[in-house]
Amino acid sequence: MIPPASPSLVEPAPLAVLSRLYGAGAPAVVELIRRTGGCTSPIRLEGESVALSARSGAVLARRSTRSEAPGFVLAACGNRRESRCPPCSERYRRDAYFLVAAGLAGDEGKGVSTDVASHPLVFATFTAPSFGAVHRRVVDGGGARPCRLGGPPETCEHGIPLRCLERHGADDPRIGQALCPACYDYEAAALWNANLGALWRRTITYLPRELAALGGLSVAALRTGVRVAYAKVAEFQARGSVHVHAVIRLDGPDGPDTAPASGATAQRLAEAVARTAARVAVTVAGPDGRELMVRWGEQVDVRPIEHNANGGDADRTAVAGYLAKYATKDAGVGGGLDRRIRVKAVIERAELSDHARALMRSAWTLSPRWAHTLGFRGHFLTKARRYSVTFAALRGARAEYRAQADPWLAQIRAKAIGDQVVIRRSFHYAGSGLSPAERPVAASFRASPTSPVGSTGVHRKDGMPASAPFRWSQHWSAP
Repeated sequence: MIPPASPSLVEPAPLAVLSRLYGAGAPAVVELIRRTGGCTSPIRLEGESVALSARSGAVLARRSTRSEAPGFVLAACGNRRESRCPPCSERYRRDAYFLVAAGLAGDEGKGVSTDVASHPLVFATFTAPSFGAVHRRVVDGGGARPCRLGGPPETCEHGIPLRCLERHGADDPRIGQALCPACYDYEAAALWNANLGALWRRTITYLPRELAALGGLSVAALRTGVRVAYAKVAEFQARGSVHVHAVIRLDGPDGPDTAPASGATAQRLAEAVARTAARVAVTVAGPDGRELMVRWGEQVDVRPIEHNANGGDADRTAVAGYLAKYATKDAGVGGGLDRRIRVKAVIERAELSDHARALMRSAWTLSPRWAHTLGFRGHFLTKARRYSVTFAALRGARAEYRAQADPWLAQIRAKAIGDQVVIRRSFHYAGSGLSPAERPVAASFRASPTSPVGSTGVHRKDGMPASAPFRWSQHWSAP
């Protein structure tokens, strides 16, 4: 039986509608919605769970949705994108925070040695090159500065002025838009987004070579004492190009549990990253047959992250929060869409800026599958295999915690003394989404600070800051 949730957070009117719809099963529906954190598009499942004895295989108990009101269970959609499902994206953001933070400072509870906190570590930002002049917001200590002061030539070949003396506000829709669309290389911009993954792989491949050169070693000799681990996120700039934020760490030959060779320092790692970013490139062929060189832009920022032996590594906490925040974003920041495009005509009908529409057209010629993300086809958060804990491990720990709190399973385990209980689940898809009567209930849980997964609240047991501030004053956020 599903224990009823406290209806105190739900307005009386939605509860009355649910009661008319589900009768005695209305409290159970409220509890199911609460368990999803107010997911905007939960998945309805029907089926049964069977508890088996690991020793004999005998059936100990059986629980079916057919015998319990309301006749189904709900599973959160699990979408990581904030624009699609704020509650599920918040859960993903927290998992991303713990994943990144465990690799920065270690977490014995998650299987990552705290010794990694003393390993050489840098925070790096890699930007895209210029594909043409765009409007931008430039801010310094004195406030906003003129967009573009210009320089010779003052006009492009199409007669468009390349100067913009306006001080754009933060919400100015012109930020990121091309000054001259005819001059902007949309094909190259789409190719950059599409091949960012290949460029990153080459960067990580060549980084040990630069480290070896700086240390006067061969690559084979370096790998006997040093291994590279990383976690990175992709962020769309206002102009529709992706750039990368990454934490890069040096470990010993056996991974995080071993210290790197004595010559490996954060300063040497920072220098090697900067040298690698300036040299690596990937040659690709465009739709028209011309060869283009995909490489990082000139704005590459690499900063060592020092370890505070006395505790209070605020910078590491801020970096983990910074990366986790971008893990839930999508191409909408750069003018793209959050759903895949099936028909090319959608590009012309969608509410897009002229700049984003032109970039999306170029992305469609490369791969219609990724036109909605302006050509970008990678994951927004990736990491080296041995950087830290995995998302699967975090989800598994959460599932185990919920299983321990399940009264049905607790009763079975209490009776099966000395025997291990195995749960076999058999469920099938029965629909998705919320009915009009259920939507206000879900909205009430999303707005609640005590919700299991609130939109901005902090779970009292996880210790995660709701929005860890990024303390460094200068980071790449310009278009």
